[in-house]
Amino acid sequence: MADIGIKISPLFYVFKSGKDFDSFFAHHESLGPIQLHDTIQDQLFELLRTRNPKERFLAAQKEELILRYFGAIDLVSYGVWVFYPWNRCLVHLLPEKEFIELRTNRNQFKITPSEQHTLANKKVGIIGLSVGQSVALTMAMERSAGDFHLADFDSLDLSNLNRIRSKVFQLGLSKTLICAREILEIDPFLNVYIYDKGIDENNIDRFLTPESKLDLLIEECDGLDIKILARYKAKALQIPVLMETSDRGLLDIERFDLEPNRPILHGLIGNLDPAKLKGLSQDDKIEYLLPMVGLSALSERMKASMLEVQNSIVSWPQLASAVTMGGGVAAEMSRKILLNQSTQSGRYYIDLDILVPEPKLETKINQETKNPLSESDIEEILAWVRTEKTEELLTADEKLKIYQAAIAAPSGGNAQPWRIGFSQGFLYLIHDPYYSESFLDFQHLGSYIGFGAMVENIEIEASALGYSVKFHYFPIEKEKRLVAQCSFIKQGTIALNPLASALFTRVTNRKIGDRNLLTEAERNTLLQLNNSQTLTQFSLFEDKENLQELGDILASAEMYLLLHPIGHHDIFTKELRFTEEQVLQTRDGLDIDTLQVSKAEKLALKIANSRNAMDILRMIGGGEAFKKTTKKAVNASAALGIITMPFYSPESYIHAGSFLQKIWLTCTNMNISMQPVTQYSFLLNRLKHGNGVGFDAQYIEKFKVLDERFKKQTPQLNQQEIAFIFRISKESNPEKRSLRRHIEQIIFRQHD
Repeated sequence: MADIGIKISPLFYVFKSGKDFDSFFAHHESLGPIQLHDTIQDQLFELLRTRNPKERFLAAQKEELILRYFGAIDLVSYGVWVFYPWNRCLVHLLPEKEFIELRTNRNQFKITPSEQHTLANKKVGIIGLSVGQSVALTMAMERSAGDFHLADFDSLDLSNLNRIRSKVFQLGLSKTLICAREILEIDPFLNVYIYDKGIDENNIDRFLTPESKLDLLIEECDGLDIKILARYKAKALQIPVLMETSDRGLLDIERFDLEPNRPILHGLIGNLDPAKLKGLSQDDKIEYLLPMVGLSALSERMKASMLEVQNSIVSWPQLASAVTMGGGVAAEMSRKILLNQSTQSGRYYIDLDILVPEPKLETKINQETKNPLSESDIEEILAWVRTEKTEELLTADEKLKIYQAAIAAPSGGNAQPWRIGFSQGFLYLIHDPYYSESFLDFQHLGSYIGFGAMVENIEIEASALGYSVKFHYFPIEKEKRLVAQCSFIKQGTIALNPLASALFTRVTNRKIGDRNLLTEAERNTLLQLNNSQTLTQFSLFEDKENLQELGDILASAEMYLLLHPIGHHDIFTKELRFTEEQVLQTRDGLDIDTLQVSKAEKLALKIANSRNAMDILRMIGGGEAFKKTTKKAVNASAALGIITMPFYSPESYIHAGSFLQKIWLTCTNMNISMQPVTQYSFLLNRLKHGNGVGFDAQYIEKFKVLDERFKKQTPQLNQQEIAFIFRISKESNPEKRSLRRHIEQIIFRQHD
């Protein structure tokens, strides 16, 4: 059970004579040296000057003037002596009334004497003593309250000294005690109570209603459950709540005293039961934390820093400048609230980056293809084809089945970069770069993998309909958007491919569970697929240590893509879909709910949407958080599959894509999951076949290192081109699949 408030106070003495003083000194000095501070004469002289602002008093006349205005007084017996046991200082001060008069003199008339009197009777509670300490000390200096109730369960660590005004010899002391002592060293007549075990459901009522309720609650704690609980309690008691977050000067004000029905935290988290938060993991709390902090409103450096928490840093950062500024702002608003000079509730920012902006240099992203292919564009492409019209063999229903099978093929990032249709009796597969053009899709190789998968689907479906298919790849040298011309040949019999049943159930499965190895039969079934291939081959990697190193390599490549300006742009403007509205509007890309990531990882992705934050991460060499999911996924895999080919060409990537689909459908029939993890191989092509185009010197060096590490783990593949990499696992089917564009958006009308 947390403690109740303990009053902290120095000791007060009034000495009637020098003999009393000597007696005190003799007794206490025997327990240790005492530091004596007696400036009572100077205090009296200053009091005299402030009471007579029109007069000019000379310091040389100090004793004479004190005698004239105050009469003959015994300085030892005048006022009070305050003894601070924790530092053994004995200080001689004016009597309380005169002390307050003189100490607040410089407040006038920003704070009037009447207002100062009102504030002296106010009680303020502060939970959390990072920003809270700055608020408390500022309010104490202004004397904006008479009673301070301070709560924090933590003690002072060395790393706290970047923002908490304390001293190295106070390390290990409770933050409440440090703050209370400093307040009392400023003004010993203030009332200070500490709760050094923090606040919980057992003592929060006592904290909010010590004898009578607080006039203001300043909430600065880290615990989400206490944040919510404190607000519900304050709302019930009609106590106003103020919170400063020390990032972009964020200030939250909730005037429950004026708006008793006001939703807590401005309604950002709904009617959340604080008891529900008690047993939640940090990951589960994120869904409530996100709307509370206003993710999009965080500073860019805070976003970058949050991505490094528990990677290169322990916790999110706070700076002394922000904490000090926040303490001042919160203290100012606290005074206005306590004096009824402000009635506003809401969320406010005092952001120097906006108030004093610097010009920003934006990275220019050049996208060559500005619009998707139109029907007239397709007519121009097909105009290059010089061939006689062939007999129309397929019925309308058969064509529809071919279309449906074709567009069930996978594509990188679910880009679906294709238009397909019949013309002159041929089926044409046309590449639409508008959907696929990206930094990752170097020389459209990823798109060609997708077209290869489409080819495999067309062959399977055509066989079920009683046709064989002949594919002519890139029939027009000058028009590479025309990927294939397909002719159909009627067969005497229908040959039902066993893979046909998997055409529409095949799915990318990103679930991560326990490692469940392949059986001998499953392994043999997959590897025997190599027997049907001449241009491509498929290898399995199952060793645990091997997978750990490969997982780090593949994850590093993904991280580098995310940190690259153009790669980042592609991921967040073309690929990821964060809302249901985006998913339904585009019907392509990756629905974030299909990624099977944790709430914390989803938060990281949302933060990563900020290009500026990514630039900061790259500058500091950060970003390791983005490797966690892929490393975890590969480590939990039964195996990694790698498709290779003997030479590098667009057509060989089509063959690789066809083989990939054959493997994928085979896995689907065996209830084995597959997930592409092939960013590494496509990015490496920029180095090997593009002279590092798009990479700076740093990226070129990084990928050279990854290439050497990869070759060391896969020596048997060193003379081959790496076409595609995927992970194999055994997981239950994903709950959600990415959508496909409507078939009407994919097929083009016949051009006969």
